[in-house]
Amino acid sequence: MAQSSNDALLYSPNQPFGTARAQSLGGAGIGLGGDYSSAHSNPAGIGMFKTGEFLISAGLGLTNNSSNYLGNNQLDNKGNKTNFQMPSIGVIFASNKGTGEHAWNNVSFSLGYTRMANYNNKIAVAGYNDKSSFSDSWVDQMWYDNVEAIKNNYPLGGSLGYRAGLIDLFKHTNGTEEVMSNASPQRPTNSPTDYLTAVQQRGIVETRGGLNEFAFAVAGNYGNRLYIGGSLNVPSVNYREDFTVMEDDATDNGGNRPNNDFGYFDYRQFLKRTGLGIGAKIGVLYKATPRFRLGGAFHTPTYYSLHDSYTADIEVNTENYMGKQYVHSNDVTNGYPVEYDYNYVTPLRAMAGVTYFFGDITHVSNTQGFITADYEYVNQSSGKFKMSNARNDEKVLNENISAIYKAVSNVRVGAELKFATLYAVRAGFAWYGNPYSNDAYNANTDASRKVYSAGFGYRNKGLYADLAYSYSQGNDRYRLYTSNVPALTPAAATLDYTRSNVVLTMGLKF
Repeated sequence: MAQSSNDALLYSPNQPFGTARAQSLGGAGIGLGGDYSSAHSNPAGIGMFKTGEFLISAGLGLTNNSSNYLGNNQLDNKGNKTNFQMPSIGVIFASNKGTGEHAWNNVSFSLGYTRMANYNNKIAVAGYNDKSSFSDSWVDQMWYDNVEAIKNNYPLGGSLGYRAGLIDLFKHTNGTEEVMSNASPQRPTNSPTDYLTAVQQRGIVETRGGLNEFAFAVAGNYGNRLYIGGSLNVPSVNYREDFTVMEDDATDNGGNRPNNDFGYFDYRQFLKRTGLGIGAKIGVLYKATPRFRLGGAFHTPTYYSLHDSYTADIEVNTENYMGKQYVHSNDVTNGYPVEYDYNYVTPLRAMAGVTYFFGDITHVSNTQGFITADYEYVNQSSGKFKMSNARNDEKVLNENISAIYKAVSNVRVGAELKFATLYAVRAGFAWYGNPYSNDAYNANTDASRKVYSAGFGYRNKGLYADLAYSYSQGNDRYRLYTSNVPALTPAAATLDYTRSNVVLTMGLKF
């Protein structure tokens, strides 16, 4: 089983998305409308368009993480990633019949895509471990296997280690054999001088790609007060993950004891994940008064069809035992990657929003503005894997999701001030609740996220440009590995996370 319960959050966005205007407002807009991003949040907002519009966005993101693992928060513990992105491209078509207060005045359509999640990230952890090795997690899988199974059944881990001399069969003096790792401080030995007391561990996870959602939305305007809309959404997953674990002999308080059958190993695993989903969103927006709007939306669970392709390799130095060895997963699989096809269903989302307009709203040339706020509810523990060919794995993953995650509330607030006819300034804030249950497995981590944002807009006749900057910060946890023997499972690393985004959107009305 290569999938993990950690994958559940990959399909559950925890960042503002969409155009520069939407991002500068902290992602708030359920009770606002009038922006292309509504197609991906509250489709009723598309009904406010009375002219056509084309827009394109581009941006730059910078992500930083620092970790604390096994007491180390200084050495080899920082990861950063910079990436160029295209947050949204869209076109809106609007009909403006203008038939009065008791009729459908116009119907609007939109087609485009928005990046819902940015996967570009890098995590680095490092620490001194005198209890276990990453390779102990491979030993767990092999307790009851014969030599043939050990050699061939685990092409992404244990079989590589066995072929390279890292994993071995230890023969006790009474003749019994057990699977062991030469890198484990707990490894058995028949010699008092052939010992290993600790390893220096380093882990790096580097991810790339994004979750891009294509949407077709339609919305109607009844009497210029009630707006109802819906969208058909097809998200596309493009995810790449490079996972590296490096361990070195750290016997005798960080030294390297020669000729104890372990010097180091470097293990790398490469994942390419692609997939498509299908879901729908419905929403309503109501102008209670000229200054006051209310909105609400539901996002159905999204059904994903996913494909994973893995390869891995390992370099090991077991000194006098087998020396330096290199093994690739292709050596085990006759040149083929290890592939999985499965499904995942995301939780339902429900949200509501409110907007209040202030200033002189009698004409667009007057100084005016608004304050808008959203509330969102999502039960992260209700996501489900669907694996028709691996029901036991499906059961374990879904039980883990139910145990690790919980329901969360997300809040987004934004404000805009328009002045001198052409210009607008904006600010926003978003708070995304902690998705983890409070327990030891999650290191009691509060992984809530705060996002601060600001922006500027310019509009002149049919052309406009918006610029936004957002800064996200929060904590998280990362587990390098777990073992079936609780004493061998190291504490989760705690992470300090920040991300800066700059987005420019340019549009043309027609």
